[in-house]
Amino acid sequence: MDAPVTPVVDTIQISECPQCGAQVELPVERISGECTFCQSRLVERTAEKLAIDRVAPFDLTEEQAANRLNSTLRFKWMAPETIRKGGRADVVEGVYLPFWAYDAVARSTYQADIGIHWWEKQTYTTTDSKGKTVTRTRRVLRVEWFPTEGTHVADYRDQLVSASRGLPEGEANTLEPFDLGLCVPYAPELLAGWAAERPSVETTRALDTVRSEFTQLEGQAITKFLPGDQQRSLTYGTTLELGDIELFLLPVWIAKFSHGKETVRLLVNGQTGEVVGNVPKSKWKVAGLVGFSLIVALGIAALAGAF
Repeated sequence: MDAPVTPVVDTIQISECPQCGAQVELPVERISGECTFCQSRLVERTAEKLAIDRVAPFDLTEEQAANRLNSTLRFKWMAPETIRKGGRADVVEGVYLPFWAYDAVARSTYQADIGIHWWEKQTYTTTDSKGKTVTRTRRVLRVEWFPTEGTHVADYRDQLVSASRGLPEGEANTLEPFDLGLCVPYAPELLAGWAAERPSVETTRALDTVRSEFTQLEGQAITKFLPGDQQRSLTYGTTLELGDIELFLLPVWIAKFSHGKETVRLLVNGQTGEVVGNVPKSKWKVAGLVGFSLIVALGIAALAGAF
């Protein structure tokens, strides 16, 4: 049975700062932020309506996130210098990004061929270093194939799907894993001091994504489950029984850089320090490398012609 659809809140309220009393409107995608008048941290009241289940605290400080960013960027030799040397603490922002978490029981039937290895002793003739014909033996690996079929059942927990339209699922997967064992039940004070994004991907849309991911995981599990030394021609069908859906807020450091008319965004996992994102190449460095390579090639050709 599919889990019930969890609605996404599209409207926000004006927040009243508890310190100075100012009426502050948070960006539409945020449920927490900073008062523009006194810099106090605010948590939007509509956050309570989002039914946030768990929050994972930041393990990395702002400085540690900047250091991880620097360690990655310094080896991006072809990147624009403004980006290569831009991994400073003042360019990273800590944001809690939303993820839907799904549980499921997968039941599968499968068919495959399994290969059993065995070694055959083979006699052959060759020529030794003195030019004489000699007879030698060697062991040759052989594979014998057998058809098999069966069933497989597995229980999957907390499969994450990005609940943010600004974080595509492919990018979210490279940002994982998160240690969900460190999550704590949601309380508004947990967001104080941090920006947090509201979910913008409906669970109905995320459902197709998580079904595909569960099916891929099941295929990997069946491959490991199969006997034999190797497998081929695996086909399987899977039925999923989905459990409840939970909404997690997970810690991510976001760094943004200007590159021409574009904005380059890099992400740092707030627990592991994993850095993900596409770093552009400097067109001037690329042109310089091409020019240098051409000069070297012409030099080598000239030397070859001289001899």
